[in-house]
Amino acid sequence: MKISILSDIHLGHALGTERENDPFDVLEEFLEKNIDSDLILLAGDIFDSRSPRTDVITRAMKLFLKPLLSEKKIKIADGIGKDISQLSPMHSMGIPMVAIAGTHERRARSLINIIEALEQAGFFIYLHCNGVVLEKNNEKVCIQGLSGVPEQFVESVLKEWNPKPVEGCVNILMLHQNLMEFMYAKEGLNLSHLPKGFDLYVSGHIHNPQKKKLGKGMLLICGSPVTTQLKEEETKEKGFWMFDTQKTPKLNFAPFESARKVYIKSFTSDTKIEKIIKEIEKILSESHRKKPIIKIGISGKQAEIPTKEILAEFEDRAIIYFKKDFEEDEKMPARPLEEHKLSVQELGRKLLIQNLKEMDLEPEVFENIFELLAEGNADKVMELLNKKSEKAQSSEKQT
Repeated sequence: MKISILSDIHLGHALGTERENDPFDVLEEFLEKNIDSDLILLAGDIFDSRSPRTDVITRAMKLFLKPLLSEKKIKIADGIGKDISQLSPMHSMGIPMVAIAGTHERRARSLINIIEALEQAGFFIYLHCNGVVLEKNNEKVCIQGLSGVPEQFVESVLKEWNPKPVEGCVNILMLHQNLMEFMYAKEGLNLSHLPKGFDLYVSGHIHNPQKKKLGKGMLLICGSPVTTQLKEEETKEKGFWMFDTQKTPKLNFAPFESARKVYIKSFTSDTKIEKIIKEIEKILSESHRKKPIIKIGISGKQAEIPTKEILAEFEDRAIIYFKKDFEEDEKMPARPLEEHKLSVQELGRKLLIQNLKEMDLEPEVFENIFELLAEGNADKVMELLNKKSEKAQSSEKQT
């Protein structure tokens, strides 16, 4: 069975800039190159926003329609904690696409997320603490998935769900969380806490693609095909993954042709401008299907750098960002507006949860409240608080 895997597409990222087509370009290339696959797995952050714009959703649906119109080779045989009789008739068409929601798509428990909505429309088979078994020529593959949950709850959620491999199947587990062995984070999931016995563990969220042996199986960190943060790992080749149950090696990486290349260069403030320009010219002498992204870091003592002139000279051939880190400059570095918004929300969420823990209240309930408030859904907040108050009063009366 031939399974194509992709994660962290971030459809809708960089809207209003010349990079807004990048996620759609790589998705289109992925779907075209895998039209002969039996199954497609999407490991979260398919969209960049919890509530994507209508034009983003429409454009995505046009692309995701292509696998559904292709030749059908595989059937949905069973559900694991999922009633497959409730799936749309469209799920019996073409190549099944099994998806989980990521951190960018996560919404409060009482609200439907975009991946769930697209399941109801017949595009995806959405998984969260459940799974499906698919069959082709007497070979079975079981996909079980955990959509992204707040990091402080992931261990307890995973323990309560307690997924187990299904006998007679190739078993795949999908998730979208911080993995502590692969990234610096205060909270997340240790590999030792993953359930044992799966043939393949597919993880979204981390944008640097890699794989490693895990028990008798393999851990795949899908990576992202688009550039969302200008970090060193973004300079690595971007692509998708193929898992073939009948071949050795079973797991292979395929690079994207449409992905935008990223370069990160560092200079000191006393570097001559001619040297910086020469380095940019060297990058541009290579073959590029799209304008490359070039991040130029300048450190050292305060100095006047003619950034506007450099940007103007190369604006038709490259997308250039400057990051100045001068010793005397105590100002915060400039960041995109959407990054400030995300940072404020994440900081507010962490402070709220910390205070609730100190007051011995239930952080998980108020995590939902915070997300509802962030989306401006005050009515849902009042409804949730009223239910909580009624439950507390009832408990007091019984006591």
